[in-house]
Amino acid sequence: MNLLIYLVAFLEWFTTLSVEIVALRTFTPIIWSNSISTSIILWVILLALSYWYYIWWKMSSKVVNWDTTKIKKILILNLIIASLYYFFISFVFSSVVLSALLFSTWSYFFSILFASIILFFIPVFLASQTIPLLSELLKWNSLSWEKIWKLLFYSTVGSFAWAVWTSTLFFPLIWVFKTGVLSSIFLVLCALIMSIFFIKNIKMNVFLATLLVFFVYFNIVYENKNSKILFEKANAYHNIKIYDADEKRIFSINWSYSSGINLDNKKSFFWYIKETEKKLYETKSKNILVIWAAGFTLPNDVSHYDFVKNIDVIDIDSSLKNITEKYFLEKKLSDKIKFFPEPSRFFLNRKLKEKKFKKYDFILIDAYSGKTPPAQLLTLEFFENLNKIWNNIYLNIILDVKLESDFSKNVFATVNKAFWKSYYKNVSKKKWRFANILITNQKNKTYLENKINLEKVYRDDKNTIELDIFKMQSLLKN
Repeated sequence: MNLLIYLVAFLEWFTTLSVEIVALRTFTPIIWSNSISTSIILWVILLALSYWYYIWWKMSSKVVNWDTTKIKKILILNLIIASLYYFFISFVFSSVVLSALLFSTWSYFFSILFASIILFFIPVFLASQTIPLLSELLKWNSLSWEKIWKLLFYSTVGSFAWAVWTSTLFFPLIWVFKTGVLSSIFLVLCALIMSIFFIKNIKMNVFLATLLVFFVYFNIVYENKNSKILFEKANAYHNIKIYDADEKRIFSINWSYSSGINLDNKKSFFWYIKETEKKLYETKSKNILVIWAAGFTLPNDVSHYDFVKNIDVIDIDSSLKNITEKYFLEKKLSDKIKFFPEPSRFFLNRKLKEKKFKKYDFILIDAYSGKTPPAQLLTLEFFENLNKIWNNIYLNIILDVKLESDFSKNVFATVNKAFWKSYYKNVSKKKWRFANILITNQKNKTYLENKINLEKVYRDDKNTIELDIFKMQSLLKN
């Protein structure tokens, strides 16, 4: 009996830290990864955990002798409800709920807070009752407090193990959505163990076994059957979708157009890519660095130039090269292209520590997490490090056309602080409220000089990037 109780504690804790990681990842395509969303989701899950401890403390002070059969039934019922909630609500409607709240309230903080409460408070609250209820069973089994501490040890080890395996094993192997379904599988498995060995109710055993088989079968066979979509998955870093439309092929990351090619010649139709290629051709750059991979469109296009000798591409997602070759470009990339699957800041720091490193002739920063660059690639320290590698730098970024938002002003102020002078060009061909802006430290005839110097400078240890981006995007409503 003791071993089974410890096993249930170990398996159940998949639905705490692991679910927290899945929750953060499912929110990323909408609000991207940032400290605000992380802290709110952490708070909601910890609140659900601690609130049950508070209730149990109040209840246990009033009841001296607990009916162990009742405890077992409550535990099984909690596990069933939590598993069904995760399967049919939490991971199915996460993006819908958060998006609806964002577009109806335009409150960054409260949208994330209410979405987290709606999607995760109830199942975490129910599942978190497992350890206190198992503790009561241990007490009634004439075991010492030493055994209860042992139970807490196994649950803590389980939470740590599942959290690590979620991001390092499950996300790469079965992707995000199926990892979320695992929480339902493990909760039902825990309920089945409790039912078989502690309740011994045949009808309940059959029901739980059927539910478990359904969840497992769904997780094995589920695939997107849309014939127009060439590839669609969500891994540890991105929601990726590749599809054809109007004689073009789109490489979508986190619901944004990240790369696009014409099907007839497999070359990019994005105007900022064409502008960048034009500048690269004018400078006859030999050694090129591209920060962010997506569909490798710029590296693929310029690899055909004889004067280009080397193209280093950096992206944290190691799967992008294989996906691009197999589903997007449908061909092997040129040997000139060297892919480094690692964080950009890590790559730069490692490069700068080399005794002799070859400087780049041309650098394009095209890194996006959804519709905005990651905050760590917009700070003064990042741009200063780029200057040390080479000074022919181009940054592609989406800003409001009139450059009136705090985000636009602060980005330009930061770039000017790092580059002394900077120049920019609107490379969007349609008149929208937002546009692709190419910012460079090189003076060009067709580029405007940036004269913003008095706004905030974004630094690693002090910035308002997350809120400024959200405020800028809120302009769409006005």
